[in-house]
Amino acid sequence: MPTARMTTPNVSNDLAKTYDPAAVEGRLYAHWEASGFFHEEPDPARPPFIIAMPPPNVTGRAHLGHGSTYTPMDVLTRYHRMLGDNADWLPGLDHAAIATEAVLVRELAKEGIARDALGRQGFIDRAWEWSRTYGGTINEQFRTLGFGPDWQRERFTMDEGLSAAVRKVFVELYREGLIYRGKRLINWDPKGKTTVSDAEVDHVERDAHLWHVRYPAKDGSFSITVATTRPETMLGDTAIAVHPDDERYATLIGKHVCMPLTMREIPVIADSAVESGFGTGAVKVTPAHDPTDYEIGQRHDLPMPSIMDFDARISGAEIDVGAYGGLERYEARARIISDLRASGHLVKEEPYRHAVAISERSGEVIEPLLSLQWFVKMKPLAEPALQAYRDGRLRFVPERYGRTYETWLENIRDWNISRQLWWGHQLPVWYTPAGDVIVAETEEEARETAKRRFDTLELTRDPDTLDTWFSSGLWPFSILGWPEKTPELACWYPSQVLITGWEIIFLWVARMVMLGLHFVGQVPFPTVFISPLVFDAQGRKMSKSLGNAIDPMDLVGRFGADAFRMGILRQMRLEGQEIRFQESRCEEARNFNNKIWNATRYLLALPEGLPRAMTLPKPSELTLADRWILTRLHDTIEEMSRLFDAFDFGNAAETIWRFVWYEFCDWYLEATKAEPNRATRAAVMSFVWNNAMRLLHPIAPFITEEVWLALPHDGATIMTATWPDPFEVPVERAAADAFAALQRTVERVRNLRSEMGLAPKQPLTLLVPGNVPNDLAALLALFTVGTLERTAETGASLEEALGAVEGRAPLELLVERYRKEAIRLRAEVERGERKLGNEQFIAKAAPDVVTKEREKLDGYRIELQKVEAALAATGERV
Repeated sequence: MPTARMTTPNVSNDLAKTYDPAAVEGRLYAHWEASGFFHEEPDPARPPFIIAMPPPNVTGRAHLGHGSTYTPMDVLTRYHRMLGDNADWLPGLDHAAIATEAVLVRELAKEGIARDALGRQGFIDRAWEWSRTYGGTINEQFRTLGFGPDWQRERFTMDEGLSAAVRKVFVELYREGLIYRGKRLINWDPKGKTTVSDAEVDHVERDAHLWHVRYPAKDGSFSITVATTRPETMLGDTAIAVHPDDERYATLIGKHVCMPLTMREIPVIADSAVESGFGTGAVKVTPAHDPTDYEIGQRHDLPMPSIMDFDARISGAEIDVGAYGGLERYEARARIISDLRASGHLVKEEPYRHAVAISERSGEVIEPLLSLQWFVKMKPLAEPALQAYRDGRLRFVPERYGRTYETWLENIRDWNISRQLWWGHQLPVWYTPAGDVIVAETEEEARETAKRRFDTLELTRDPDTLDTWFSSGLWPFSILGWPEKTPELACWYPSQVLITGWEIIFLWVARMVMLGLHFVGQVPFPTVFISPLVFDAQGRKMSKSLGNAIDPMDLVGRFGADAFRMGILRQMRLEGQEIRFQESRCEEARNFNNKIWNATRYLLALPEGLPRAMTLPKPSELTLADRWILTRLHDTIEEMSRLFDAFDFGNAAETIWRFVWYEFCDWYLEATKAEPNRATRAAVMSFVWNNAMRLLHPIAPFITEEVWLALPHDGATIMTATWPDPFEVPVERAAADAFAALQRTVERVRNLRSEMGLAPKQPLTLLVPGNVPNDLAALLALFTVGTLERTAETGASLEEALGAVEGRAPLELLVERYRKEAIRLRAEVERGERKLGNEQFIAKAAPDVVTKEREKLDGYRIELQKVEAALAATGERV
């Protein structure tokens, strides 16, 4: 048969001596992208497999969390492409309004420019310039990590197409009565000067104080003491609340007390939201500055005066605040405490640790404020999204996160969508001079409406922008061209799976489901895979302050992208939602790649050459080792497919690792060095290695491409090669069982060698029953560095025959060992005899000690007799 070197021009034998990821990865990626291998067009004839990439922030940089979340997306896309599906991974970036604006404000400050001095349009122009200049950094890092989305389809949430979709959705929801403007309690970030959603607020434990303040009746006949952590909000108190079942205050409900700073009267009310066990059991109610108080205020129709402005300063615009007007909130707190102490109304002050609401973006303490904002009415949208989960149209992996989704939707509140920022989607809302509201998709439409309905062309646009998550909620269908009826929307919606972190189930997943159902009529994805969070080896969150943050780019530089990907995937477990990241796994993966490289060099160096791609010998010609490795390949193909389909990436990585390193390299490759296996080895090794590289490719794309191209192959790239088909691989279970029995025997004999202290290449005599087949006996000798000595047949099965295999060390080694052992035992016998012959020891020692010494001496004498007998049996002098 002609060799591959003669017949297959696309086989390369010029592999470098060692594998260098830096020399391979960038070159291959550039070729893949230039060749359009990542790109797909909608094809109704093939099953779709679409993943919409969670758009990273335009300000973002790659971190280990991208490894655990985005690597699985790349793995699945490559896998389904090889299956022949219409597979595409759709990338994009989020404009990240709060983060981008914060970065730009800092950059402008370095230039001595204030945001307001630059003006809105000037600031937006700078934001676009910054996004185009620096926003692509994370995409370049994704390329370095080997991520292969369809870059030709990259979108940005501020693109005109996506912006048009945002405006249309806003207008339609408004016209349906699901978007409204109202004065409600919101989370205000005094530093960021914007509202933030509940999900963008961190609750951080901090040391504080609990102040007990006495509220007296106007006539002094009684008083109520309340406990508060925020005395500065007393200025806005409109009631004192107690639990209706609290007998301590039953007679006071319906009476009035005075707020001690201004002596303004407020009622005592009963509400079941009050915790009787907290503080004194009575709480001050400040509806305009506390979420719980706001709900109490609504239930009891209380006044809701605001006493703080957007700069977090005390304001008397809506109620008398006395001498505290204009003070910053913490200055006001200090002054109020001092005044309460002086007036005798401060009863007690004690240390208190509690959770404080902190803006996720700016780190500032959140101030709940009543503000006129835009909201989405959520309950009508949430009901269909809940039903989709309950009837199985939407599932979560792991399943327990479905309950998280369900709980949030069951308790959903209206969504504040307006933000006091310049960068982002400006609300499609205009106002006439008389304050009439006009909502339209374009300014032209707004002017036409204003002229028709209000006889004016003078309009002012609302300066607020939309919450970033509003545009992100449209992502699955807006990136496909909605509202236009595009081929992409027809073929690729819904996508097949969403992969994301649990922390944005509320912020993003649920909103995509709600809006997808409402505007497209289907869930945007049937499956949500929740990827694990990554912590350091001690289980701590990674942060710069702790000094434990690991840059994946550093790991790629040291070990290569394939090693990083394999390293992090091997640490993932389907039900485990925490990776305690160990860098050593990346180092192990680099060694794994070196193993692959060396095995490939061995294969290409075979003197007989390689046959054409995927050519196997006749079944009758296959050796036991051939039939075993082919059976194992068959089973590994089935297992890898099952694990990828189940999103079990950790076990998939371990499965292919075990097959490549342990089964192929450590066992089969070594078996091919035995003379009986040489006739078929080139064809079988080439066949198995080609399949193995395709199985490994979704996890380690670079080295598998480089190796696959060096082997006999069909096609331009492994990326478009077919996924291995188990039905194309011959299976022989009996042969596999026989080889497995051989492996167990080899392991037993190797342990025996270790016990004997044999050097790695020092031969061992193998006593092998005659009914062990010659090919098995030859492999046994090869794997154990043994010389065969046949013994009588034994056992009714191969398993029993192999169980009777014994190992005998070389004579000279046995003689040396017996002599050393005899010398040691004689010394022990002499020591014991001297001790027991000492009359003082016998007289002074406890009887049980003497008995133990006699037992030890008897034992040493018996052992010495055995060793001397064994030495005599060798023909040597005792």
